[in-house]
Amino acid sequence: MKKKRQKKKFLTVKQLLLFVGLLIIIVSFSSGLYKTYAALTDKDQKQNEFRIGDFQTSIEEEFDPPANFEPDKEYLKKVSIRNTGEQESFIRVLALPVLTKKQVNGTTQLLVATVEGPTAVLTIDYNLTDWFDGKDGYFYYKKKLIKGESTTNLFTKVMMNKGNITEEYEGVFLSIEIKAEGISSTKFAYRDAWWGGKTPIENPLLAIDESLKNQTISE
Repeated sequence: MKKKRQKKKFLTVKQLLLFVGLLIIIVSFSSGLYKTYAALTDKDQKQNEFRIGDFQTSIEEEFDPPANFEPDKEYLKKVSIRNTGEQESFIRVLALPVLTKKQVNGTTQLLVATVEGPTAVLTIDYNLTDWFDGKDGYFYYKKKLIKGESTTNLFTKVMMNKGNITEEYEGVFLSIEIKAEGISSTKFAYRDAWWGGKTPIENPLLAIDESLKNQTISE
């Protein structure tokens, strides 16, 4: 018996055009994916390459801690920041009041030292004319500092509110821990350093961003 010869199948012109079109779509799609990935990679590399420069600041304060911190009595405490670096910089400050008391057994007790609300233990006259309260623990200076320039005082006085404390506050010692940060005024270094590269969308950080971005300079 003779074997039947199988007929060779040839692509029609229509099928050939359809195949070529599909191939073009695949190549274009792959190229689009590559460009998207490259853009994301470039962005990530730019963020990863970000470095906080050597922006030096010094804390200037005037404070003589009293031997006996008495309630309802104002004590002088002036705090400002000087730009001791070579470049213009934005400044933010963390100011943390701490109340401690020595115990009979030699240990140190840490007491509540709130500064907000009707039951605040301390009253501090924060300068909110020249500073923003970021409500994130930091105070942001409204103007960038040039080399050698100092901020105005963040605050000047502190007082313990007698009506909001108990007997355990008798004989407490007050200290205020200050942490100052300086960052370049180039666009948008402060966002990268302080807010993870994000642009705030709500106050008070939104208002802070609006103030600072108008003072930035191009690299």
